[in-house]
Amino acid sequence: MEIKVQILTRCENCDGDAYFPIAEVTSYTGEPYTRYEMCPSCQGSGRQTKWISLEELARFLEELVSNSMEPDLAGLASQHPTSQYTDSRESAGI
Repeated sequence: MEIKVQILTRCENCDGDAYFPIAEVTSYTGEPYTRYEMCPSCQGSGRQTKWISLEELARFLEELVSNSMEPDLAGLASQHPTSQYTDSRESAGI
C-alpha cells in the first residue's frame, strides 16, 4: 500500500494565471477591452490539487530546504562595511 498526500500546485493549464483572454470587445463608451474566461481546470483559482507519494513529498521538502533564501554568509563576510558617514559623503560628492 502506497500512502499519498494531496498538495496544491500551480495550475498546469493556465500556468497560475487563472483566466484566459477570449475576445476583444467594445464597451458601451466605445473603448476596446479584453474579455476573460475562467480556466476550466482550476475554476479561476490558479491552483490545482495533486496527489503525490510520501517519497516525492520528502524530495520536494528537501529541495525547498536546500534552496532556502538564506544569505551567502561567506560573500557578506568578504564585503567591507559602509558607515552612514561614508555613504553620506559619497552621495554628497565629497
